[in-house]
Amino acid sequence: MKFKFYLCYQIFFFFAIQLLGQNPFIYKYQINLNEVNNDQLKVELSIDDLNEEELIFQFPAIVPGTYKIYNYGRFISDLKAFDTSGQPLSIKKIDDNRWRILSTKNISKISYLVDDTWDTKLPKKIFEPAGTNIDKDENFVLNNHGFFGYFDGMVENTFELKVINNEKLYGVTSLSKEINTDSLDVYTAPSYHRLVDNPIMYSKPDTASIQVGNTIVKIGLRSPQKSITAKLISKELKKVLKAQQTFLKGDLPTNHYTFIIYLTDKPGVSGAMGALEHWNSSFYFLPTGKPKMIIPIIQEIAAHEFFHILTPLSIHSEEIAHFDYIEPKMSEHLWLYEGVTEYFAGLALVKNGVIDRTTYMNSIGKKILNSTKLYNRNIAFTTMSKGCLDKYGDQYPNVYEKGALIALGLDLVILEHSNGTQNLRDLMLKLSKKYGSDKPFKDEELFTVIGELSGIPETTTYLKKYVDSNTPLPLEEMMAKVGIDYAESREIATGTFGNIGISINDQDELFVEDLSDVDEFGEKMGYQLGDVLLKYNKQEITMENISDIINEVVNSPKKNTNIKVTVRRQGKIVKLKSKTVINHQTEDNIFEINGKRSPQALHLRELWLGKISDEKN
Repeated sequence: MKFKFYLCYQIFFFFAIQLLGQNPFIYKYQINLNEVNNDQLKVELSIDDLNEEELIFQFPAIVPGTYKIYNYGRFISDLKAFDTSGQPLSIKKIDDNRWRILSTKNISKISYLVDDTWDTKLPKKIFEPAGTNIDKDENFVLNNHGFFGYFDGMVENTFELKVINNEKLYGVTSLSKEINTDSLDVYTAPSYHRLVDNPIMYSKPDTASIQVGNTIVKIGLRSPQKSITAKLISKELKKVLKAQQTFLKGDLPTNHYTFIIYLTDKPGVSGAMGALEHWNSSFYFLPTGKPKMIIPIIQEIAAHEFFHILTPLSIHSEEIAHFDYIEPKMSEHLWLYEGVTEYFAGLALVKNGVIDRTTYMNSIGKKILNSTKLYNRNIAFTTMSKGCLDKYGDQYPNVYEKGALIALGLDLVILEHSNGTQNLRDLMLKLSKKYGSDKPFKDEELFTVIGELSGIPETTTYLKKYVDSNTPLPLEEMMAKVGIDYAESREIATGTFGNIGISINDQDELFVEDLSDVDEFGEKMGYQLGDVLLKYNKQEITMENISDIINEVVNSPKKNTNIKVTVRRQGKIVKLKSKTVINHQTEDNIFEINGKRSPQALHLRELWLGKISDEKN
């Protein structure tokens, strides 16, 4: 069974601000998980003290982090409104997501049916971590934007959810539970933003918790084969979270967090797997399997998702703070929200020894290859970010490739110009302190603020040149600074040993067995079938060193301009010789450690990848 993995490592959090003079109306919702009919759940909204001439009741067209228009109202049917005497009110459907309710002064209730998205036959399939699941007596995934609507202009009001529960199931979430019994859970959220930002999963209980600094971390797991437990996952996740705590200098900007993990033995309707990030939680839809296979995947994705507690939790623009669920406006700084998060996810692990440098370097090389080969390089990253919902939707995944490389380049600029006294992490912590969760920045001001806050004007120059324009990243220059040779393509010279087929005889000697593919150099040398190879120049040829000899000839043709090979032919010693034949070929995506790296490059590399304990604070 094949699965596609999408590190849909996403921006999905919001902010509740109690506004003076806001409407005191409280949304009071109720659902009963025991009453599933035709794979649908009935939702009821009780309404008190809401006196309006007309109301528009609606569901999101999009939720933050998905970067696609999904129109969740498509999954709502049989929507009705009633007055205080139980009489139906007049309703007119406006579009997929909105209903106009007329003469609402005496409105007392709204009810409707919800179809889940995980088994839908409708077009525009929804990525499972952003969707809903109704599986009676087994599992309910309540991504709340798919179950609970809101009135236009009333997103800041309080929400109360009463969930009548099957006593065999347990609800895992970061939402506040006011009542928690075997048969009833009551949750509250101070706004629709916070309601949407806190998914709930009901399944047969398998939970664990760990503490990282002052943060309580919960894990809720649904595993069909029971081969993996929440306790085992918590043990492995703790290594990642401790590394991130150290990376952030011991401070995590949240006191609680929940990993909600759904493992499956069959692919979802969207064809994708991965995770969706929220303020105080993240939801995972991944394949089941043996622990040694699936746990590293969970660790890798979780490393990214958890780091969103820094950005955009504490650093975000006005477009995110005041998200419009019907007609959203995108921020131009996906390099910050997803790119920096993706970059930090790997950097924290290598700096704390959770992964080795070779593994980390390979991941950087892969990001360079993907970003240069798979995406349009003639679009400014800010332009792509603002147009990621429509015009540049196919370019969005580049936030995890080029976005991370943008962050790497900015980190090196800061390290180099501060002589290692500052890095990108320090800048992010300063930005977090300046803004925080309640104070968004203006998109157009961020680059200037970064230059001022870091005290390094070159940061602003770098961002304007390589993020706000379509100038390609200076990848060769960036990598050279830390002693890595990178070239998108390079002509290389290679030599040849003749392209002869070599085998071993009964006396463990190497001899020429095949000349069917002999090349020009081999013909000039005059190899013959049966020749026993004795010496290369003055070096004896053995089974142990033949590979090294051939590699030297192939990789260093200019060093070995004349080749001499001594053979035994029909009992006689014969000396073969010829000038080296040099071939020229193009090799793509060169990415290798420079064996002659300078002390300056070594120093900058250690500042970049060295252990946290070795840093200057």
